[in-house]
Amino acid sequence: MTPGDPVSPTAAPARRRSSRKHRQPKTPAATPTTAASGGDRTPASAVPPLVPAKAAARRIDRLATVAETIECRDRLQGLAARVRSGCGDSQRMGFCEAAIGDCLDEAGRTSSPAERWMSCEAATWAVAWLARSRRAGGSAGRLLERLVGQARAAQPLLARGDTLPATFVLALARLFRDVEACRCLEDSATAALAAEVDRLVTACGVVNVGDSRGMVDRVVRWTLAREIAAETGAAPWGRPTERRWQAAATTAVRLLGGGGRMLSGAGRLPEWFTDPLLEAVEALGGRRARTVGRLRRNKRDDSRCPGELDRDVHDPAAAVAILRSGWGRDGLRVLVDYRHSVPRLEIAVADRLLVDGPWQWEAWADGRSLEAEGAWTVSCWESDRKATFLEITAPLAGGLQLERQVVLLSRERVLLVADAITSGAGAAPSNVRYRGVLPLAVSLDAVPAAETSEVVLSDTHVRAMALPLAVPEWRTAARGGLEAGDGGLVLTQEARTARIYAPLWLDFDPDRIGKPLTWRQLTVAETRQNVPMSTAVGFRVQAGDEQWLLYRSLEAPRNRTLLGCNVSCEFLLGRIRKSGEVARTLEIQ
Repeated sequence: MTPGDPVSPTAAPARRRSSRKHRQPKTPAATPTTAASGGDRTPASAVPPLVPAKAAARRIDRLATVAETIECRDRLQGLAARVRSGCGDSQRMGFCEAAIGDCLDEAGRTSSPAERWMSCEAATWAVAWLARSRRAGGSAGRLLERLVGQARAAQPLLARGDTLPATFVLALARLFRDVEACRCLEDSATAALAAEVDRLVTACGVVNVGDSRGMVDRVVRWTLAREIAAETGAAPWGRPTERRWQAAATTAVRLLGGGGRMLSGAGRLPEWFTDPLLEAVEALGGRRARTVGRLRRNKRDDSRCPGELDRDVHDPAAAVAILRSGWGRDGLRVLVDYRHSVPRLEIAVADRLLVDGPWQWEAWADGRSLEAEGAWTVSCWESDRKATFLEITAPLAGGLQLERQVVLLSRERVLLVADAITSGAGAAPSNVRYRGVLPLAVSLDAVPAAETSEVVLSDTHVRAMALPLAVPEWRTAARGGLEAGDGGLVLTQEARTARIYAPLWLDFDPDRIGKPLTWRQLTVAETRQNVPMSTAVGFRVQAGDEQWLLYRSLEAPRNRTLLGCNVSCEFLLGRIRKSGEVARTLEIQ
């Protein structure tokens, strides 16, 4: 094919070779380290790489696995089967050309952008194999012309920063880099990819897009482009962008469920979806490789092993925190995104997403609705091998403030989510009402107990148990309770005081669910005098043979006593031993 003439049919047939020893060698894969310092890239060879039938079919099969619709999946799988069967005769060649044409026809008709570019990329790999086979006819040139037309249609999207067609355009430019009409398209794809990585990824590796699935989806997209570039020539970006990609890929691993799979409301996605990400992170070596190996082994053991990545990460600049109990198959993972006025909360266990959506709240002081008057700020972040603590604060009207806590006990597989409304100096309200909603996944059922206030969460299995600690254990006429509503799990409380603390205890250990259960609100004393609930609160929780003590000060911390335990901190959570002593798991001053 002459440069600049993509429709020339002379480009389709392969060069005749007199013997096997003169066969064109495959272009060696280039790693991202081949990129020069800064944004310069090593010039790619002018000779396009050979694409064997198995390699092309494998690529097309991978695209088929993550297709959105059954029709698209069947179409791509059919194309992969045609490519895998080879082109031993003209009939097989005709079938393969027809299958490629069907993919391009559907790319022009579909309303789904993802399926459009997925079909184009699959056709690109098929044409790359077909055009260099000995039996290729003039139709290969016509198919290539259609692919170039699709790539040119993607240029305005790439210019606007939409990288959805970038992997297709990059594959086309690299696999047909001996054709000027294809080679000239590469810069638009690589520039869009590098700009997006630099724009969306923070220094800690958090991707500033939507929920966890959106974050992982974007990192997988970048990883696929990086993989194609590495197999066909030079890296798609420079070293600074490579460092950002590595940070984003490492953070994305923390968002995966059992077996390293991505989770959604309907369950886990196919392993093909995240395999490119896991392979790329594992190739980086060190702690990343050991952590990916632990995920892939998919064992139940959730204990911490030396040489692995830290379980938790908090990025104040991105206002995102990721908490994990460990890297085992049944691990507990929490995502808190507090960039907006209503934080987003995700809770996943093993391969199930249990909580997913906005963590809504409403509050009233003396009948007046309270609204946030500023952004969320971090007041405390602590993480060690036993527990992780996050507290964020937002100012409210009238000198009040809302304090949200997320506390993970990694060994016990217990999560505490709590809201506290506190007041500073000045006039304080005499009555505070609170309503919080825990957004449950659509596949989860919330079944309240018949006589007590706990709620059991289940789908195909019992997943968790929710205890409203500040609500009486037995259902009475007391104001407040925990119920299953349309938006999720609804916790309501009311206090005839200036302050209120609304904790929700979530137990994700299936071995404790169904065993003897009880909780009590404790009396807190200071200088031998009981203090009101507007000053400090304490709770005892028992599930089976295990017991915990929870304490929260709603005023300035002082030396106080509850259940025989002296405290002088703002927050305490610990285990109650058989001797009655408290093992202080987490203490926040």
